[in-house]
Amino acid sequence: MSTSSKENTYEIFEDIKKNLNIGVKDRRHGFHTPIFSNIDQQRSIDSRIVVLRKFDSKKMILNFHTDFRSPKVNSLKKNNNSLFVFYDEKLKIQLRIQTASTINNQNHICKEMWENTKLYSRKCYLTKKSPSSITNQPEDGIPKSLKGKEPTKDESEEGYKNFTVIENHIKLIDWLYLSANGHRRLKITFKDINPIFDWLIP
Repeated sequence: MSTSSKENTYEIFEDIKKNLNIGVKDRRHGFHTPIFSNIDQQRSIDSRIVVLRKFDSKKMILNFHTDFRSPKVNSLKKNNNSLFVFYDEKLKIQLRIQTASTINNQNHICKEMWENTKLYSRKCYLTKKSPSSITNQPEDGIPKSLKGKEPTKDESEEGYKNFTVIENHIKLIDWLYLSANGHRRLKITFKDINPIFDWLIP
């Protein structure tokens, strides 16, 4: 690999980290709501959109929140291999990020994130029925007493037991840039947290 291409790979890596950090904070950024996939208990691929809540650029960890009663929690307990897909239309950049997921419930990581979670978001964890459970009619499971309003802080604390932080340790980043002048693709693997770069044919 030439010196110029090596420097370019580090620039790309820094740009990836910059945009992941922006994606945490900016709801309109394409990286704010990636697709998260894992292997379910029937050994099928299960995917859904999640909200990127935190990116640790030093430890290379992506975080999102979920309900402890969600089926994906039990699936991740059995197989913690997971994958994120990010795409930003303006940047013309796709990221496929392979991760190993860790479940945090009622611990210091969870408590810190809970304290920074707004009341209208805490409301999601106050459902009486578990996510994905069958219901006789269309409903969100939120208690009737909270319909159309935020819970008080005291009321919201009931949801803490369900609030869960999924930490996803990055193992590999597959970066794809789409351009009329020629697409570019870069694979970034990690030895500990040190990046190793390989150009790929798109």
